[in-house]
Amino acid sequence: MEVAYYPGCSLHSAAREYDMSTRLVCRHLGISLKEIKDWNCCGATAAHSLDHLLAVSLGARNLALLDGMKMTRVTSPCANCYSRLKAAAHELQHDEILKTEVERILEAPVPCGVEVLSLLEMFVTQVGIDTIAENVSKPLKGMKLAAYYGCLLTRPSRISGFDDPEQPVSMDRLLEGLGAETVDWSHKAECCGAGFTAAEVGIVLDLGGQVLEAARQAGAEALVVACPMCQLNLDTRQGAIEANRGTRYDLPVMYFTQLMGLAFGYSPRVLGLKRLLTSPFPLLKTKGLL
Repeated sequence: MEVAYYPGCSLHSAAREYDMSTRLVCRHLGISLKEIKDWNCCGATAAHSLDHLLAVSLGARNLALLDGMKMTRVTSPCANCYSRLKAAAHELQHDEILKTEVERILEAPVPCGVEVLSLLEMFVTQVGIDTIAENVSKPLKGMKLAAYYGCLLTRPSRISGFDDPEQPVSMDRLLEGLGAETVDWSHKAECCGAGFTAAEVGIVLDLGGQVLEAARQAGAEALVVACPMCQLNLDTRQGAIEANRGTRYDLPVMYFTQLMGLAFGYSPRVLGLKRLLTSPFPLLKTKGLL
């Protein structure tokens, strides 16, 4: 299976481990990712709040590049990037006046009907959890995980059309297919503070703290994410959150693709697990996964 691949800015920088593990597990499952050449930033997180036409045009240019690749399906690991590409594709398909204006700005036609999938959605709907489970050689037995979707992966539901926007279950089912146990908890689709990490740190410490506390109370030993911003806020800010709340969490925040790679038998090194600030190695060692 060939799929166009939009990594976005973070997977080429702060979230390189997400990119590493994504490419590895896709190759293992027979998925050929074709990175879009000359892609541009999706505009996350502020463009759509300031200039609607600019925001749609940024996404539209990336979608237009698929024409030269002769591809009509694209996936993005980043929840922010996925959200912006999906929104652009939706608006271009349903607003002919906007599409005409965007094509004038880009000086190029923009294809309609491009299928934009989040990476999680692609694995669940295109590969299937049963197939993923069949590739497990080292089950994640004994791990109690909190599947954290964040606020963008399934919202707005009229555009994403994937999973329940308030109580999603797709990542839970995938992790269970890897042999892990997932906890039932209240904050799986709540916001972590997102882009406020650069402007209003206090908001991130508050919202991120609520997420970590909810996961701890549910008995989770680690959080599993599908978004670089969520990972950044909950991992790099975890020490500050602990100081702010007076509570020790020590909860590793791993990408779901890293756990897929572990279950498929790959080493922590090639999955980028050493790049995480809250080390997952003590937990993995106790579960016999090292």
